[in-house]
Amino acid sequence: MPSSQTTTKTSSTVRRRRKGNSGRTMIPRLLVLVFVFIAVFEGRIIHTLLTHRVSPSSSGVTATQGKTASDASQNQDKTASTPSAGAASTGSNPDQGLAGLATVSVSGTATAQADTAGTDTSQQTDASGSGETIDSAAVVPAQSDSVDDSYFSDAVFIGDSRMEGFRNASGITQGTFLTGVGLSINDMDKQIISTADGNISVYQGLSGRQYKRIYLMLGTNDLGFYPWDQFQPTFEKAIKQFHALQPDAVIYICSVIYVEESKIAKGFEYDNNQNVQTINQYILSTCEDLWYSYYLNLNEIFSDGNHELIPGASADGIHLEPEYCAQMLTYLKSHYISDSDWSQVFAANGGDSSASGAETEGAAVKTSSSASQTDESTAQSGVSAATSGSADTGNVSAG
Repeated sequence: MPSSQTTTKTSSTVRRRRKGNSGRTMIPRLLVLVFVFIAVFEGRIIHTLLTHRVSPSSSGVTATQGKTASDASQNQDKTASTPSAGAASTGSNPDQGLAGLATVSVSGTATAQADTAGTDTSQQTDASGSGETIDSAAVVPAQSDSVDDSYFSDAVFIGDSRMEGFRNASGITQGTFLTGVGLSINDMDKQIISTADGNISVYQGLSGRQYKRIYLMLGTNDLGFYPWDQFQPTFEKAIKQFHALQPDAVIYICSVIYVEESKIAKGFEYDNNQNVQTINQYILSTCEDLWYSYYLNLNEIFSDGNHELIPGASADGIHLEPEYCAQMLTYLKSHYISDSDWSQVFAANGGDSSASGAETEGAAVKTSSSASQTDESTAQSGVSAATSGSADTGNVSAG
């Protein structure tokens, strides 16, 4: 019995010793685990902090360098394309005569602002427009030097509501405008326009002062109005009459600008880009036939690359927003026939200053007829607002 008690006591003592030793070794193990955990956790935090700080800093340097390069490029573009403000005339009301026969002039400051706006929007064109080029000797080429507004002081602009939009929103400060809502080639000899000098026909407007340049923007109101085989003879006849009245002038004929078909109002479905392409082919052919006329390919800057107007360039699908009118002005300033080239072409064709007797006589007859129609219209019921209004109002889809 004493032997059994001794054995039990010994075993109990051994277990207590083992338990005590286990408790003493567990504490260091826990401390090691805690240290390892802290080291790993802290290491991740430090790595994250270092990565977070370094990465944005590197991006910031890159972005700054890119912005500097972009600003430098923009400044160079502006310096190259912004014309001298000193060339503008001074001393008259900037709004005077814009809709009529009187030449428009404003202060040099306003001209500089308009030119700068044109330069900025031309950069937008490069970014957004896909453009369309045409290989023809009749297409007006791009020049290395842009002109300023004084270049248009002896120019006359003839056109429909699209040309009126250009006059009102482009920032142009020089030039004579003979424009009317609804103006078309088909009814050129019948339509009356409002000017500062009264209600007259386009032919009357061209019968007085002699111009060096004629800018023509017509055709939108001729889309689908009559068989296509009748358009070019009618169009060429009108251009020849313009030349008979202005024999020394180079005639710039603008392409019909594409439309945004999804925005065209119901009832005007003929205002589509297939018809625009067709009529532009006839206009280009006319320019190739007549040595004194040249084709201004405006769809070079206004096409989306798929024979349609750049999305967002027009609220109603036809008439350009102001910023795009300014882009058109910038285009005209960089696309022209130089005076030396025109002199050579003019001389090579004998000047044709006498023009053909039939064309001159025809133009004179139309002028006389238009004057008679104007007097009768004024005496009976006044001028029709649909064809002679100076502003486009309402939901209009024709130009």
